[in-house]
Amino acid sequence: MKTRELRDLVVSALLLALAFGILFSNGFEALSNPGRLISMFLRALVGVSAGFVLHELGHRFVARRFGCFAEYKMWTTGLVVAIMCSFFGFVFAAPGAVMIHTGVDLEGRPTLNKQRLGIISIAGPSMNICLAIVFMLLNGLYPSLVFSLGARINTWLALFNLIPFGPLDGAKIMSWDKKVWLVAIIITIGLFISLESLIF
Repeated sequence: MKTRELRDLVVSALLLALAFGILFSNGFEALSNPGRLISMFLRALVGVSAGFVLHELGHRFVARRFGCFAEYKMWTTGLVVAIMCSFFGFVFAAPGAVMIHTGVDLEGRPTLNKQRLGIISIAGPSMNICLAIVFMLLNGLYPSLVFSLGARINTWLALFNLIPFGPLDGAKIMSWDKKVWLVAIIITIGLFISLESLIF
């Protein structure tokens, strides 16, 4: 992994965790209660570090397995919007993306097609779904705000990225296989509903 790519991942994770810290500190109330903001930021960082980083590395790993060049690049505008929206009770979770450059096979055909792009796209939300389940199980065994936030953050990251619109993963997954998208969104919505039982 290049130094620039690692820097982009670290900066994106920190600022995304800050956005969730603001959100969980009740938005503008975070400005008058920096102690709570710092506490929530540090707790959110656990879920974001696992969820966001593994989400992007999931895309990257699968894309490279298909013979494509792939690396994460930070989107500064997306990070600014994420922080601004968090003050109003919503996190716009688009801090950056894995840029994929397709190659060609021995017969000169592109290595990336609709199916492979769909598989690459589902890799990210799948990581968040698995992590949300793990955090929920851990919270069931050892009730903790860290685990609760980890479950909430990863469920939200999965749900946001599965929106079938524009450059988000959901659009590429639906274009490839609507059934796969439907299963993923049903599981994610189920996790979202079950979050009500978690300690917060």
